[in-house]
Amino acid sequence: MTANKHFKRRVRERARRTGESYTAALRHLRRVDAEERHMEWQRIEKPEFGYAVHVPEDWDERPPNLKNSPLETARFGQPTDRRHSVIVFRGWPRPGSTAADAAELVRPILESAGFSDFQITDVEVAGRLAARLDCAKHDAGRVWAVREYFVVHDDVRFCLGCGSSVPEEDDLLFTAIAERFEILES
Repeated sequence: MTANKHFKRRVRERARRTGESYTAALRHLRRVDAEERHMEWQRIEKPEFGYAVHVPEDWDERPPNLKNSPLETARFGQPTDRRHSVIVFRGWPRPGSTAADAAELVRPILESAGFSDFQITDVEVAGRLAARLDCAKHDAGRVWAVREYFVVHDDVRFCLGCGSSVPEEDDLLFTAIAERFEILES
């Protein structure tokens, strides 16, 4: 019942946002959900950084862009579709730091880059209490939405950063990637 209620809310939100009829929005979201259920995953382990990430089978790994951040360890995306990507960051140890602290540290950096609409919520990632930071950059009628998951292990901060120009379509994908994120035990 709750999942159905949540799905109906997503359909109404999409119909309102896109101007589609309820039936067209329902058809679209059912297709997206069906694709998610049948998706093949690849596991990419980064033992030198202490994590493993699961991304769709048709995504590839790109070198980190250290101009973006010296903490960036990997980035992933679909070669034929640049509307979404995932970046993994590994921060320096900060004793006593929480996932929410890490999210708050990143917020001003994103604000200075033009992001707004910030929201930080508690979630679970890799079996640990984590924080999810959502924000977006609006430019000429377009949006680039960012969802970052922060988790701390042994005082080391990990950030799974998901970006999308179609955030409603990528909601389930990013949730699935975060649910599969692993911190490797040393």
